[in-house]
Amino acid sequence: MKKYNLSILMLKENIESAEQAIDNNKNISYRDIPLNSGIGHLYFKSIQLNSPKWVSLFTSVIDDDLDELKNSSASAVFIIKSKNRFFALTFGHGKSLLQNDCYEENFGLRIALNTIDAEKLRNIDCEHLDRITRQERSQTNIETALPNFDIDIEQDLIKAITGKPNDEFLLGKRVYGKDNLKINISFSLEIIMPLLEELESLYQKDTYKENFGWFDNLKEVRDISLVNELNDQLVQKFKENDNLNNILLVIPDIVDWSNINGFRYAPSKQSPLFMDIDYESYKSFLDNKSIDITIETFKKRSIYIEWEGTSGNIKQWSVYKCIYCESSLNKKNYILNSGKWYQIDHNFNEELNKDLSKIPQANLNLPEYEINDRDEDGFNEQKYNSSICEKYKDFYLMDRELIIHGGQNSKVEFCDIYSSIDKRLIHVKYDSGSSNLNHLFSQGYISAELLLFDEKFREKVYRKLNGLYNLNDLENFSQNPNANEYEVIFAIASTKKTRSTELPLFSKISLRNIYKKLTKFGIRTSLKFIKVIK
Repeated sequence: MKKYNLSILMLKENIESAEQAIDNNKNISYRDIPLNSGIGHLYFKSIQLNSPKWVSLFTSVIDDDLDELKNSSASAVFIIKSKNRFFALTFGHGKSLLQNDCYEENFGLRIALNTIDAEKLRNIDCEHLDRITRQERSQTNIETALPNFDIDIEQDLIKAITGKPNDEFLLGKRVYGKDNLKINISFSLEIIMPLLEELESLYQKDTYKENFGWFDNLKEVRDISLVNELNDQLVQKFKENDNLNNILLVIPDIVDWSNINGFRYAPSKQSPLFMDIDYESYKSFLDNKSIDITIETFKKRSIYIEWEGTSGNIKQWSVYKCIYCESSLNKKNYILNSGKWYQIDHNFNEELNKDLSKIPQANLNLPEYEINDRDEDGFNEQKYNSSICEKYKDFYLMDRELIIHGGQNSKVEFCDIYSSIDKRLIHVKYDSGSSNLNHLFSQGYISAELLLFDEKFREKVYRKLNGLYNLNDLENFSQNPNANEYEVIFAIASTKKTRSTELPLFSKISLRNIYKKLTKFGIRTSLKFIKVIK
């Protein structure tokens, strides 16, 4: 038998016919394919000949249409029912012929995690779950073990994985798993049924827990009534627009930006082309079109990509899949990510809160924070920090005193307030959401690491402090410091209860990670919660 590259999706349990999975809004042809084990259904569509956009550079100066450079593409999907489920084999852009929500997400990923040799991985795609989600692809030049990919098991959600399977006879020499399963095997339609039955069985296994047990830290919410409650919250947040820190519109996959002209919120080429997608532009689009904001709107409407070299838009994701949202319900934390609601694993959350409760409270008296006395940036942090430095003789204001250091003239803020006697690096931030707080923790980690291990940075800090305050008795920062003599203090002004466990979910995860790293350095780290008054 010939070898083929196969891309396989498993359709959801509620799909009762092949036709139900097909996007009826497209001009799609089909053929019934007779098999020994039943009838398969082949749906396909050809895209007309088009010239790549760059061809116009030359046709504009010569009398020739350069028709030889026109290209076309074909999309197809073959749907067949196995023992319990329908499966779809896609070819070309065949996945775009399917309804957005008709297939099981992470089908291929789960099979890959269940079957892959954890010592022979080649590629991992991750989504770093933060207020600003970050898509990352880690690829090695040889097969290697998981620790070499530097995965943050608390904050990185595996989206796709490639490696060598334990069963090469069934899956070939390399398996790729995401929503779809990609394998290269000797194949013909005569063996499709036993293959699909075996894949369905592999999907049900949980052998992945041996090497990827932390994969369950985020658990998909499958209770329909609970999903509906969370969706109702989402719609209300989207309508009210009163806290943008809790809702974002993001691209859910890794994309090749060099081949993208832009994005549209409607299939028509007359629809505005955006360089990126975001909450504000999509909300304006819905308002201008008088489109009701409902979950059905989010699920049925799509985000379209205009690829370089094509004449039309290709449907890429449902809007629902592009929404990122943090939500709380009945004292439990949830996130909406890539079209799914996840509950944070109870044990993971308990362990997280337990670790955070061990972070010491700083022995530091700070005044109340007046939220209504604001500067042009919306908060009065610099004014607040200045008042503290006026109150304490050995406190020196470093807020917004940026130090140019590193490649591309990177700017580093040493701290907001430096206490020379106690060697305290105090970082102050108003709690306006995870973005702000994660920036605070990151800033504290970066400056502390540079202080301890980068002599040139220490010299710049020394010059900055001397230049601002003419300090003759200041310790020369060029000396190798003793880490345990320093303390990093994260001072958080918040209207919430003054406990670390009350912080936003991803801020808690970020804080724990930063605290562990700073503790390994030997530097003391503590928290200070500041009461906010209005």
